[in-house]
Amino acid sequence: MEKSFSVRVKIETATKAVKKPVQRQTALCGLILSQTGVPKSGRAEIKIPADMSELILLLFESEGIGCRYLKGKVILEDLNGSELAGRCNSLAEDAGKNDLKIEDARRLLRGAFWGTGYCSDPSKGYRIEFLVPNETGAKIIASSLNALSIRYIRSDRKDSIGIYFKNGDDVSDFLSYIGSPSAMMEFENIRAEKDVKSKVTRTVNCDEGNTKRQAEAAALRNELITRVMESGKANKLPPELREAAKAHMENPGASLAELGAMMDPPIGKSGMRHRLDKIAEFAKSL
Repeated sequence: MEKSFSVRVKIETATKAVKKPVQRQTALCGLILSQTGVPKSGRAEIKIPADMSELILLLFESEGIGCRYLKGKVILEDLNGSELAGRCNSLAEDAGKNDLKIEDARRLLRGAFWGTGYCSDPSKGYRIEFLVPNETGAKIIASSLNALSIRYIRSDRKDSIGIYFKNGDDVSDFLSYIGSPSAMMEFENIRAEKDVKSKVTRTVNCDEGNTKRQAEAAALRNELITRVMESGKANKLPPELREAAKAHMENPGASLAELGAMMDPPIGKSGMRHRLDKIAEFAKSL
């Protein structure tokens, strides 16, 4: 079964954007802090999608942390004795003061996205959302987004806090920031295709609207000119208007330019339209 766009983003960022120890450590801190806050004991439970379980276990094992996967959760056994615990404390303090460095913000969001994030399929809509269980997790994500100047909306729910944004530019920047260039390119390609289709649709609708309005105007003008010619009062029209009315009656399918060429002397399209409008005004006065 093909993996969703959101899962593909998570896998790419967990394999290609954590090559250096500092990248790996900060991302794991983001994963922990966004769900449990600063670890208070040596044990922690972190929710993680099944598709990510093996990758996340390998990353924790690279830090020398005992862990196992059980029923949708990664169980950490001896977190306090690791370098990761001190790193979590330091980053949490920076986030609390809204003083995160840009690189730290990018890496924290990368890890937070693994466990609490979601990205919609760009062919259906643009949305990045984090769903965290507590205020500490919300603060970590909000502070990181602020550091990257990404505008977001917070939504307090019954048992969780949602933080999301739907602006296409912000979604594209986010994918780039967390280290998913292939997903970002896929997103931009789909967005460009949707923009082109939208412009074509608007143009077609506009053309159809103009054509309809022109047809309705022509039908009304025809009705008014016919009314004048059949009323027996056409002789009250100036000679040039009678000539225009007669040409119009005898050549119902002719364009304004063609009718204008039939006048003696010939006149342009705007001149012909002016004459027909004058006849219509006369008809309305009858």
